[in-house]
Amino acid sequence: MNSQIHDSGTVPGTRRYLMTEEGRWRPGPGSSLMIFRQDTGGAADEAELLLGVLEAAEDFRGKFAEVGAFAAPARIGVAREAKPGDLLIELGAVPGTVHPEAYRLDIGDFVTLTASDARAALHGLRTVRQLLSSGGGELEYGAIEDEPLVGERALHLDIGRKFYPQAWIMQRIGEMAELKLNTLQLHFSENEGFTFESERHPEVMSERYLTRAQIREIAEEARRHRITLIPSLDSPGHLGWALRNRPEWLLTDSEGRPAKGALDITNPEAVAFVLDLIDEYAELFAGSPYFHIGGDEFIDFGTFASYPQLGEYARETLGIEGGTEVDAYVAYLNTVAERLEAQGFTVRVWNDGLYRAGLEQRVLPKPSMQVTYWTKWDRKMASAQTFVDRGHELVNFNDAYFYYVLGEHAGYTYPTGDKIYGGWHPGLLPRVGENEPQEWALPYPDALLGCSFSVWSDKPEAQTIEAVAQGIREPLRAMAEKAWTGERRFADYAAFAAACEAAGLRS
Repeated sequence: MNSQIHDSGTVPGTRRYLMTEEGRWRPGPGSSLMIFRQDTGGAADEAELLLGVLEAAEDFRGKFAEVGAFAAPARIGVAREAKPGDLLIELGAVPGTVHPEAYRLDIGDFVTLTASDARAALHGLRTVRQLLSSGGGELEYGAIEDEPLVGERALHLDIGRKFYPQAWIMQRIGEMAELKLNTLQLHFSENEGFTFESERHPEVMSERYLTRAQIREIAEEARRHRITLIPSLDSPGHLGWALRNRPEWLLTDSEGRPAKGALDITNPEAVAFVLDLIDEYAELFAGSPYFHIGGDEFIDFGTFASYPQLGEYARETLGIEGGTEVDAYVAYLNTVAERLEAQGFTVRVWNDGLYRAGLEQRVLPKPSMQVTYWTKWDRKMASAQTFVDRGHELVNFNDAYFYYVLGEHAGYTYPTGDKIYGGWHPGLLPRVGENEPQEWALPYPDALLGCSFSVWSDKPEAQTIEAVAQGIREPLRAMAEKAWTGERRFADYAAFAAACEAAGLRS
């Protein structure tokens, strides 16, 4: 697919090609929103896809009310029924691409939107709605071919340290969908809180939490918008709240001092407790393809020698000849990963504790684990290329651009849309130093899955939930734009912000 970015009134931008004939398509109240499929034999799974697209189109139809279009419910039909002003969704292959989120719009007397599934169809419908908003209720005749530069475009929410109500999370899902973002990660366990209901271990829960019923409703809202939902339960670190009543399950150093929030991975009872929690949420999130198990900041990774029992455990219990403290840590992550993989999940981990320079180890992380690469503030942390060379896929969580840390804790400043729009692209990863960037040029490695913006609630009282929603709005738009197009369509951020307004995105 040609990569020319069209300077249209959509966010993110589209790839557009105008045809020679002149004319404008204008839908009205009597126009039909109709779905049909390419003639491929009528397999049962294709019928299911067709019904899924019908559901998605009907859910979205209300957003055309501002231009007075499509008063009647979406329906299944055939192409020959099309009349001027109609919008037809053709379920099938998009010519010239195999990207699952690609779509094509052919705009004439009626519009044909070609897409392979409901998510891609929704992308096309959003483009049409935004173009109608910016174009005075009509579209120029032409054709649009569109697909994202990177496949995953995500938002991570730390809801463990700060309680965010169900309605607030569902509002973020709606805003994500408008930007064609497709993945939401909910990080619900931290040293300072645990905000998902647990039936197996209710003692871990914070005073305010989301019930299992509310979590299921969030999952359904994400499904309706075709947004992938990922649970994030961090271990063996960041377990301070869950272990607050079980100090005997905390890892201690050679002088008997407990490591903050760190699970004693040599204690079978402690490990069984965490695995039982993981199993509970694996069951609750059975519809998700991914499960994030953390692995970050277990201890200060430069102080493994202060925990000699880990090395002893690796050698004597795990039977690793010459095993080290690092081996015990990595073996734990592999055990958790294998447990979740057996339940159908692809497992994700943070990067900071893996393949570190100067640490002797014999056990390596399973290559099947995907890496969410957030930082390289320590030179001993492995480079992004190291993970790729070891067979891992990777998501760019670049903390210098995408970490919205409440209270601007730990030296962070709140991200801005201007900074992201002007300085970042999907291949720009966390740098080592001022003059030592980590950067991949196009074409990016296949192992680069995408990117994610992150809200971290380190100082939960620093902002209200309303302030957080407002504060992340512009940075998310900038990330969505650059992750989809990879380019700067406009000379400066002010012009991009004007395009957001023209497209109907609220401030």
